[in-house]
Amino acid sequence: MLKVLTVDDEPKNLRIMKELLKEYCPQVNHVGEADNIEVALRLINELQPELVLLDIEMPYGNAFDLLDQIIPVSFEVVFVTAFDSYTLKAFKYAALDYLLKPVDIEELKAVVAKAELRAGQKNINQQLQFLMQTIAPVSYTHLRAHETVLD
Repeated sequence: MLKVLTVDDEPKNLRIMKELLKEYCPQVNHVGEADNIEVALRLINELQPELVLLDIEMPYGNAFDLLDQIIPVSFEVVFVTAFDSYTLKAFKYAALDYLLKPVDIEELKAVVAKAELRAGQKNINQQLQFLMQTIAPVSYTHLRAHETVLD
């Protein structure tokens, strides 16, 4: 299941997003919600979400302030906002997508599917990297032993 954290300063928006995820994205595990960037930072560190649905304008700073504190970002970010003026800046922060409020259900489902795919690719890459780190030293040692015998 894809671990999702929602961040929005409006309680109504948090509730709606949680309900939409529950009803239309059953592959999602909604692990938490935050109403400002301070709480969001703490929850991101604690919960290690794979996807963060992030409002832009919030108390104590904005979404970009939050992401600046986390670099490199280890999760997918989808900005969910009423403002279309931040689109270019959002993609400079490597956003997976940008959803305008009110959120279209089909767009939400597509974003979650895209995040799932990316999370799966990251897991495969991590497994391959671990495998290569494990095999490479053994193979190198094995080859060196054969070289010594042949010398």
